[in-house]
Amino acid sequence: MTARAVLRRVVVGVLGTNCWILHAHGDRRALIVDPGDEPGSVLDAVAGLDVVAVLLTHAHFDHVLAVPEVVEELGVPVLAHPADQPVWPHEIATARRAGHWDAGTATADLLARDPARLAFSADVRLWDGVSVPILDGQILHVGPLAVRALHTPGHTPGGLTVAVDGHLLTGDTLFPGGPGLTGPPLSDFPVIIRSVRRLLAYPGATGIHPGHGRSTTVAAELPHLDEWIARGW
Repeated sequence: MTARAVLRRVVVGVLGTNCWILHAHGDRRALIVDPGDEPGSVLDAVAGLDVVAVLLTHAHFDHVLAVPEVVEELGVPVLAHPADQPVWPHEIATARRAGHWDAGTATADLLARDPARLAFSADVRLWDGVSVPILDGQILHVGPLAVRALHTPGHTPGGLTVAVDGHLLTGDTLFPGGPGLTGPPLSDFPVIIRSVRRLLAYPGATGIHPGHGRSTTVAAELPHLDEWIARGW
């Protein structure tokens, strides 16, 4: 009998990041995807599970802030695509210069409403950037589940999508309504469109579970691909 994937969503941090907990129905072994903040909430969500690893879809601050506490508590490795290695140092350097994290198009609004929530503090414990490389097509066994890593760059150079049992955990590569944010220096719109095309080649019923907001399906998003290309974002 084929294992059935169970997904738990924990929404954390200033940008409402979706941290996903993945395991097979009836099995305790689990994978944490994108522990973006609030380590206590993430750890509470995996109570009773045996976590095998943390996997990062990409290394933007809102997807990694809880990494140090989570991996220390659980004693598990961090998996990431090696092409994303420049991203976290760039995030930290930018935040140090500005005094706050870069939240993309949401930055100005968040700073106006609640600047403390984006503030960068040198006293906060940050991820050291150490990870185990996971490459395109690589299979990670989470109990009876075969979890496939897909290299889906564009939002960042080493963006990953997690494919398992009719589900795609797309990070910030693909959302309801289009691809994730792109712009210099470490992202690229034509590249993310190639990644989106790859994801939208999956069967229509395949669930798309992004790094923020609600889930959708391939069938719901595929008809809009040409619109996204024409608008350029």
